[in-house]
Amino acid sequence: MAKPASLSVGLRLLLASQGMAPLAVKLSLVQQLGPEKAALLAPHMPAGQLRELILGLPVPFVARVVTRLDPRLVLEAYLSLPDSLHLEVARQLCADGAFATAACYAECLSAKQIKVLIFGIHDVDHVLQIARHIVDMPLISESLRSFSTGYLCKLTEAAAVDRNLPVAAQVLGGLSLARQADVCAGLQPATLRNLLPMLLLISGEGLREQLQEAVLQAYEAQLS
Repeated sequence: MAKPASLSVGLRLLLASQGMAPLAVKLSLVQQLGPEKAALLAPHMPAGQLRELILGLPVPFVARVVTRLDPRLVLEAYLSLPDSLHLEVARQLCADGAFATAACYAECLSAKQIKVLIFGIHDVDHVLQIARHIVDMPLISESLRSFSTGYLCKLTEAAAVDRNLPVAAQVLGGLSLARQADVCAGLQPATLRNLLPMLLLISGEGLREQLQEAVLQAYEAQLS
């Protein structure tokens, strides 16, 4: 389990005085500290007090702080935040190119909450970049189960353009064979040619029985 870094004397004194200060003063002090020192201070604050601060801080500042902060150190406060704020911060992290941080924090959420993030980000390229850094692929597969086949095809085509079909294969491989077959039927021939061998390997060839005959014929024709 990650442990918070020790605080300097100055930060310890500041922390001790926080309980007596008005919220407006706390917000001003934290921003004056800057993202790096704020990230050091956050794990030492009571979850309720930290939540209150986060809700009052500008989203761009929060995004800069979390890139320097292990979510496990502030998990109680993070999980208590509204999904709308999770989405705002995730969008800012994407805008900042901090996809690894967005993935790290997303993995702390439930599949249902991640679905809200994916739907809210609504940019397949950003979703794909976050997915590249996800370790818990079954969690992502679960969050995508109720998305339309069209969206899954769009996500897969974006992965092909990004030359990152293995990530798409891992995500799709967690879906039912019927859903995988539906996605395969909607892909461009070149994408199907490169993706299908991976999916067949993951399914132990079980997917082959679910594929439409026309899809199999088109795939096999490309191989000949």
